[in-house]
Amino acid sequence: MAQGISSATDEARVQASLQDTTNLQLMRDWRVRLRLAPQAFYLYKDPNNLLLAPLAATDGIIFPYTPTINVAYGANYNSVSPVHTNYKIFQYENSFVDSVTITCDFTAQDTAEANYVLAVIHFLRSVTKMFYGQDFDPKPGTPPPLCYLTGLGEYQFSEHPLAVTNFTYNLPPDVDYIRAGGINLPPDENKAETGDVQKPKKSKGLFDKVVSTLAQGAVKSLGSTAQGLLQASGLMPGGILPKPAFLNTGFNSRIPPGATNPTYVPTKINISISCIPIVSRYDVSNRFSLTDYSNGTIVNGSNNGTGGFW
Repeated sequence: MAQGISSATDEARVQASLQDTTNLQLMRDWRVRLRLAPQAFYLYKDPNNLLLAPLAATDGIIFPYTPTINVAYGANYNSVSPVHTNYKIFQYENSFVDSVTITCDFTAQDTAEANYVLAVIHFLRSVTKMFYGQDFDPKPGTPPPLCYLTGLGEYQFSEHPLAVTNFTYNLPPDVDYIRAGGINLPPDENKAETGDVQKPKKSKGLFDKVVSTLAQGAVKSLGSTAQGLLQASGLMPGGILPKPAFLNTGFNSRIPPGATNPTYVPTKINISISCIPIVSRYDVSNRFSLTDYSNGTIVNGSNNGTGGFW
């Protein structure tokens, strides 16, 4: 058994690594996430919705970079100006949480990330619309889905309910665009659409012609047995392998492999989301307490099993 300072140092390093691993597993994901309610069964939680399927793996939108989040809190006071006084009298009316704005950049470096960006765009388009027309579950007339914001720790945003009121994204002209939608290529492939290019055949030199003629003559002299062996092995006369038969779906194809009705997204895009905080009248009357709010008990929605208070 090893003894001495080196052994103690190695043991300390092992224990530190184990401690870091345990802490990482116990830590909650503090990235900013916008998702549907846990009991939702529509949009990206619908297994038949392939366009929004990339969001199912992350249970909603995970912002790849720390977004800019603007939240405004306020209190309204009504002013009364009695005659013959030096000062106004302010009487409290109500408090409010103003609209919430989330702004973040998204990038796409391969087809998998491009599919994710496309899913983010279409999800935010969808949550600004109500169920209507041919919908039957939820019923037509059901308002747009409620979303929940989580991120940056339990006393920042912890399952805070909100409704998306505005979604803005820009398609810049000064960045590259990448293929997405209907892509079955591996994540690291994104082949551009080009025309068929036929490589010019290289003409044979005199030496090649002589060698080919001698080889073919030698093969013919072997008789039917040798010819049968060559055919069984797939070799052409002269011991030449047949030209490989490639489908017209390679790099120089008009339709790259796996691409079906592709959509293009920019490699960098800025998205802005405007939301309104939602707190039900029931929660205000039955769950709210300024004491519990100030100590963070009802702010942390993930701990109490309900949405956090704004």
